[in-house]
Order: sequence, then C-alpha cells, then structure tokens
Amino acid sequence: MTTQIAPRNLVEKRRPKISHPPKEYGWTLYLIVITLLMIAGYSISHDELYQPGDNVGYYIGLAGGLMMLTLMIYPVRKRIGFMRNWGLLPKWFKWHMVFGILGPALIVFHSTFVLRSVNAGVAMVCMLLVSGSGIFGRFFYTKIHNGLYGRNTTFQQLQEELDGSKDVKSLFSFAPELQQKLVDFRNYAMNLSKGGRISVWNFLTLGFRVKWFTRTLVIELEDAMYANANEMQWNDAQMKRLDELFYQKAQFVRTYLTTVRDLAQFSTYEKLFSLWHIFHVPLVYMLVFSSIWHVISVHKY
Repeated sequence: MTTQIAPRNLVEKRRPKISHPPKEYGWTLYLIVITLLMIAGYSISHDELYQPGDNVGYYIGLAGGLMMLTLMIYPVRKRIGFMRNWGLLPKWFKWHMVFGILGPALIVFHSTFVLRSVNAGVAMVCMLLVSGSGIFGRFFYTKIHNGLYGRNTTFQQLQEELDGSKDVKSLFSFAPELQQKLVDFRNYAMNLSKGGRISVWNFLTLGFRVKWFTRTLVIELEDAMYANANEMQWNDAQMKRLDELFYQKAQFVRTYLTTVRDLAQFSTYEKLFSLWHIFHVPLVYMLVFSSIWHVISVHKY
C-alpha cells in the first residue's frame, strides 16, 4: 500500500545535502598548524628561553638545516637515472613541500625571530622567498599535474554521458534546457581559451562563474526532479531512489563544470608554472650559497 507524499516542505527536508567532491584538507591544516606555532613562538621569543648559540637553539637550527638540505633530493631524484625508481614522484613532492615549510619554521625558531648579522639576514630572506614561492609552485603544480590528456579523457567521458547515444538516453533528457545550458557554458569557456590564451580577467573570474553556475543549475535540477513530488504517490523506496538520482546528477553537474574550467585554464597554469620555475630556481641557488656562508661564519667566528 502506497503512502501519500508529505507536503513539499517536508520533501525538501529529506533531500540529501549536496557536498562538494572530496578535497584534501591536510595541506591547509598543516599550514594553519605551522602558522599557529609561529605565532606562539614569536609571542614567547622575548622570554629568552634559549639562544641561537646554545644547545637548544643550535640543534633546532641543525634540524631545520637538514630538512632544507633534503629538499635538494627531490629535483635530483627527477633527473638522475638510477634514482628514478626510488619511490613514487608524488610522494617525494609531498615530503619536499612538508620539509619546505617545516625546515624554514625551525630556522626561524633557531633565530629567536631576530637577525643578528648581515649574512644571517641574507640567508633568512632567501629562505623565506624560496619557501613562499614554493607554496605558489605547489598551487600551480596541483592545477596541471593530471595533464591535459587526462582532463580531455575525463571530459570526453562526461560528454558522452551527457549526450547519450542511440541506445542510451542522455543524462538530462528529462530537462533539455538544463542540458543545453551545460553545453552553452562549455562553448563559452572553450572560446575564452581559444588558441591557448585567456584574458587575465576571464582567468581570474572563471572559477567564481563556475561556482555560481553550479549552484544555479543544481537548484534547477531540484525543481525539475521534484516538481511533481506533491502530485505523485510514491512509497519510501521510490523516494529514496529519487534522492539518490538527484545526488548523482548534481555531482555530475559539478564535475562537468569543474572539468570545463580546468581545460580552459590549463594552458595559462602551464605558463605560470614555467615562469614560477624561472623565478624559483635562482632563489634556491642563492639560498644554498647564503646558508653555507652563514654556517661557515658561525663556526669560524
């Protein structure tokens, strides 16, 4: 025996909340923890609990220096033949970034947040520039590490599902207007990046447009799928199935628009990563030279 559908406001309460695709929050949490530790360290730095030259300060600096030294293993791992089989490159990159933040943090703790000489100041500035540029580099890297081929493959699979075939209906055959809006946005985004170029304004605002458009289309999807909910007599199993379908299709909308955005921005992120690399590498050499000079000066004088 079927049960009568509850009023629309009750139906809305049982709809599943649409969450964003899983994200890695570990890096953000790591930066927050390091930032809080730096703030705490600065707040107690004037208590003179230790000095850079005593045992505590020396070994803090040594630990930070060794971490900075291990950063050089990652680029060597990529270029020397016999090292290319030493583990997966993404894992090396992960630890490269972890030590690239933790190492400088320990060095700053070692200095007790005070620069006591010119060579220490030069080394500190170079270190902070390298560490800061590394954060930007990681951001650019995450935008291009899947590669254009992988994004095109994903997009083609999504497009086939959206368009359907002779034997299979399109994913949004029940809402042709919504499907057409997805296609129109795809054409719009691809035109922005035609020839591999996209204006600065369009590049910066495309992400916000995708978020706004995703929200708009998910609302339209809700209206299309639940429009007749009050007029039809469904049991709990049917309603649960509708909820599941709504969730799947909403996730498809989000994934489709995000993939379109990534394709439109890919070439620009590649150029930005290349420019970053030109800026980052000389800073690394400056850091190595200034750090060696600082260590020699400290132990000699």
